[in-house]
Amino acid sequence: MKILFYAPQMAAFGGMERHVCDLAGVLAARGHAVTLLTTSNSLGPELRSSLAASNVSLRELARQRGAAGKVTKGLWLLRESLRRDPQPWDLIYTNGQSALARLPWLAARPHTRIVHHHHTAADASEQATWSGSFRRVLRDAPELVACSRATQQAIAAAIGRGDVSFLPYLTRCPVSAEQVVERTYAPSDNLNFGFMGRLVAEKGIADLCELSRRADLRGITWHIHGSGPHFPPDYFRNFPNVVYHGAYKSGAEQAALLRQLDALVLFSTHNEGMPLSLIEAMSAGLPWIATDRGGTREIALSPDNSIVVEQPHSVATLASAVGRLAARIRRGATSRLAQRAAYDRAFAPPVVSDAWCAFFENRPLALASA
Repeated sequence: MKILFYAPQMAAFGGMERHVCDLAGVLAARGHAVTLLTTSNSLGPELRSSLAASNVSLRELARQRGAAGKVTKGLWLLRESLRRDPQPWDLIYTNGQSALARLPWLAARPHTRIVHHHHTAADASEQATWSGSFRRVLRDAPELVACSRATQQAIAAAIGRGDVSFLPYLTRCPVSAEQVVERTYAPSDNLNFGFMGRLVAEKGIADLCELSRRADLRGITWHIHGSGPHFPPDYFRNFPNVVYHGAYKSGAEQAALLRQLDALVLFSTHNEGMPLSLIEAMSAGLPWIATDRGGTREIALSPDNSIVVEQPHSVATLASAVGRLAARIRRGATSRLAQRAAYDRAFAPPVVSDAWCAFFENRPLALASA
């Protein structure tokens, strides 16, 4: 097939960027001709290299992420969508919460399949931000895919569609199976809890810092990996039990950082679809704590190794959950191998890529049940 991908604005390195680039690469490796359009030129070198190695054609607006306005992006995307390619597209895949997703659909011919992928929660708070034009994208997309079952149900209720499909994110496995081994702890051992991702207020960074001050959690060091304008490095100097590491820029660096942690946390109030940071932590066998947003509960496949905190949450409820998980870890009641096995069943790249390829190629393939 000849396949056109569109993703609005790609960061240098991130979860949705990995999903889009890896999925394009998998399809190209299967013999399909894949072109990726994006309205920024901010992808990092690792993802660019992976696209080039897979022979994915990258067409990007020559502006940094966030630098181009809607009109500039729309005109560029319209020109790209209407350009005459030697062969018509068999499939157009668009992604993200953007009304501009309709423009690549103009490249379709009568036989072309059009698939739009929604990758956030689509809950009530998110729906309040939807423009009328984006609602029309969700209403009019010939085929609509949600990143979690919670998102699938929320979109169906909001738009009145009963035909929304579900497919999880495709993301590479940062840590190989042979690197995942059980660890033993003494009751007095210090534990390393970490956050990995964008440093924005909605990800619970301030709550994490408040937890670092609590006397009842003194035996935990908090590691923050990521970057963002809301939390510059100076912010963390007031929290001596927090170690700020900055952003990670490659899969190898991410894997090394995951292997140094004892647990991952995500105290999000954000409209999470299915948090990739938790899935990638599972590849390392890490237990985790997260607030109940979007499809987060669907990732808690190994109950001993996952704690989901009800919303709305407080620092006190988070502290209780952290204390419970720390106690489990120290007494050997968590299992890295069990967490990795849950990841392998539901989220390993071969499982997820087969499901996406079957969907795109119109092949019957049931997604593995956890």
